[in-house]
Amino acid sequence: MRSCGRNLRPLGRGGRQESNLLAASRVLQKAEIRQADYTECWPRVNESTFVYFDPPYRPLSRTASFTTYTGGGFSDAEQIRLAQFFRRLDREKNARLMLSNSDPTNENPDDSFFERIYPGYNVFRVSAGRAINSNGEKRGKISELLITNYPCCPQNAEIW
Repeated sequence: MRSCGRNLRPLGRGGRQESNLLAASRVLQKAEIRQADYTECWPRVNESTFVYFDPPYRPLSRTASFTTYTGGGFSDAEQIRLAQFFRRLDREKNARLMLSNSDPTNENPDDSFFERIYPGYNVFRVSAGRAINSNGEKRGKISELLITNYPCCPQNAEIW
C-alpha cells in the first residue's frame, strides 16, 4: 500500500487485467495444482492431461543462478533427467506437455543444450521481461524457451 492508504496497482489496462484474472480464476476452479517432484505426476497423467513444467532455469552465467532453492540444486544432469521424463510422458501417456527454461543463446549463440536434450520437440524462443539484474543495463527483454510436444505458434509472444 502507498503511504496515502491506496493500493498499488501495476501500470497498464486495469479493466483488461481484472477481466483476465477473473477468467483465469474460473478455469483454475477445475485445475489441480501441485507442488512436488515432477515424477509424482506420473499416475495422474493421461491423454487428456496438460502438464506444464517450470523447473529451475539453467543459469545463463556463473552469477545468474537461481537453482539452489531446490535444496540439492538443479544441474545439467537434472535438466537431462527432466528431459527424459518429458519424453517418457510423451511416449507412454500421450499428454500435452510444455516446459519453459532459460535460453542459453542469450549469452552463447553456440549453446544448443536444450535442442540437444529435446530432439524432435518444438523449441520456441519467446520474449520475456526481466526487471531484476545487478547490472541495470541488462534489465529488460530477454529470450526464453518454450518447449512443447504439440504444434503451436507463439510468434511474437511476450511474457512480462
